[in-house]
Amino acid sequence: MRWRAENAPAAVALDPPTAVASFVALVLGANGPFYPLYVIALVGWVAGHLALLTLFATPFFLAIPALARRAGLAARLALWLIGTLNTVWCMKLLGPASGVGVFLLPCVSLAALLPAGMMRLAAAGLPLLALLLPWDWFGTPILALTTAENARLAFLNEFSAACLTGLLALRLGRLLPATR
Repeated sequence: MRWRAENAPAAVALDPPTAVASFVALVLGANGPFYPLYVIALVGWVAGHLALLTLFATPFFLAIPALARRAGLAARLALWLIGTLNTVWCMKLLGPASGVGVFLLPCVSLAALLPAGMMRLAAAGLPLLALLLPWDWFGTPILALTTAENARLAFLNEFSAACLTGLLALRLGRLLPATR
């Protein structure tokens, strides 16, 4: 029997917001393993090896496209939730002085993928509240860094979060109706 395209399993067509969530989740999951390497390069192995603990979220990000094929809203909510929780975890791990909290801002943008109403409002507000928490709320960071190391890491985190926010702006912009 010859293979024909009509014999292939049908691809699941994702709604546009879910397609954006799947794409962003893949980008985050694919880039996740590189982040600890950047930290190690900036602060050295002795201090930076604990940055490998940032990898906990990577499998969850990579699982979102599979979830998207079954439940689009659940996948979009999972992306926001995993991104927010991962950032809060990294704030505890690296300390707020590392600037890693700036990744909560793209999490605010991810709220645009959720249905209008209280869910979207809560999803936009909770990362902002986490960003506004006093630094001492996080306690002593697991990975103790010097002021100079925090400054180098803050630059990396700010640049990375800006790139992610730009990617979100480009992808979310496609969801808007075309205007002249």
